Amino acid sequence: MKKIMGRIALCLLFAALVTGISACGKQKNGNTGTPTPTPDGRPVITVGKDATSIEEALKKAEKDTVVFLPSGVYKEPVSIEKDGITLRGEQGTVFDGTGFDMKNEDNSVMIYINGKDITVENIEVKNLLIEGPSDICPVGIKVAKGSSGITVRNCKVHDLGFIYDRSTDDDNYNAHGIYVSGGVNRETTRILVEGCELYNLHLGSSESLVFNGNVTDFEAKDNYIHDCDNIGIDAIGYEQDEDNDKDSARNGKIHGNVVKNICSDPSINPTYESACADGIYVDGGRDIEIYDNFVINCDIGIEVASEHQGKVTSGINVHDNKLAYNNSWAGICIGGYDPEETGTAKGCTIKNNIVYNTESYCLVIQYACDPSNVIEDNVFIATGDGIAYGDEFEKLSRGNTIRNNSFTTDIKAFGYPENTVISVKKVTVDEEKRTISYE
Repeated sequence: MKKIMGRIALCLLFAALVTGISACGKQKNGNTGTPTPTPDGRPVITVGKDATSIEEALKKAEKDTVVFLPSGVYKEPVSIEKDGITLRGEQGTVFDGTGFDMKNEDNSVMIYINGKDITVENIEVKNLLIEGPSDICPVGIKVAKGSSGITVRNCKVHDLGFIYDRSTDDDNYNAHGIYVSGGVNRETTRILVEGCELYNLHLGSSESLVFNGNVTDFEAKDNYIHDCDNIGIDAIGYEQDEDNDKDSARNGKIHGNVVKNICSDPSINPTYESACADGIYVDGGRDIEIYDNFVINCDIGIEVASEHQGKVTSGINVHDNKLAYNNSWAGICIGGYDPEETGTAKGCTIKNNIVYNTESYCLVIQYACDPSNVIEDNVFIATGDGIAYGDEFEKLSRGNTIRNNSFTTDIKAFGYPENTVISVKKVTVDEEKRTISYE
């Protein structure tokens, strides 16, 4: 479902233009905003007051300094490569890519993070758009290979990616809202993406929020990702080196997120021939916990799979999620999509989830056929044209441990007698409370 994106080199340009600050750095008015206090006494450098540009502020900043960006529009990308720096905005702090000339891969990232113990918070990134197809990959916020202790908090990324050219068959489109990169020999570790909103992203073959490759101890928490034309949250393995087990996102948590309206229908995204975008996807990752998420109206709600032949996705624990109207393919899906071309899943658990679909499958098993995959204590509700259970490849989709679930249809014919058939008259989906109730 994805393509390997080209290497994105770091941006060397820094923001110098701020609404209210002229090109020569002179302040046009006295309203620079008030930086959030630092209870631990960390020094603050305010752009427009203590420095005429972000570049100057970052040059002045020592370890543990907060670089504060007052409300305003910043028109150039920024690169943070000093350890211990916090780049903090306030309401109305916006990086605007309108008119930004992305001539090559060296200047396609709006905020680039490369180092240790760096925080970016309260910043909006918008309008980083390019006409495609193109080898250039627009990225709102990128965490570079080898970084550690990185926090991206309360940021907003929207209206980013591609303006598609539907007159050509060339499908070279890749963009990301937030991209966390791990190098095969450069581990990226201790990453937190929290409280961010990503929407209206035109991603081509890529993802809204992604942890790709050698990324460990990561967390995607309490984010709102919606109305994008490809995957919401992804943890990827084996795209850079299929023969190296280090090239796998692992030891992560994906929880408390709301993922809504994720669709790759070709009428929306010409890179695809069908609607197959996941709300949350693990492709080749391992040892990841996915819980307390609310996933609604995506092509696929949550998928656990491996796209690389001979490679196994393992140790994925999907529990206590609520999924509704993920009607294009499945609410929850496990296993590779082609036994001859993809890998499989082993040692994965799907437990205590509620899945409701009015079309297509609530649960579908693809290429996964191992008793170490345990699917138990879930509720799968299909109404209308929905189907509670399905498997794609007969014996290559059977042999998993499926027990103590409640289905609206009997699945004994598939070899799983230890499940309950329930009758459901009414289902209520409350998006505000993130609940699915039934009677």
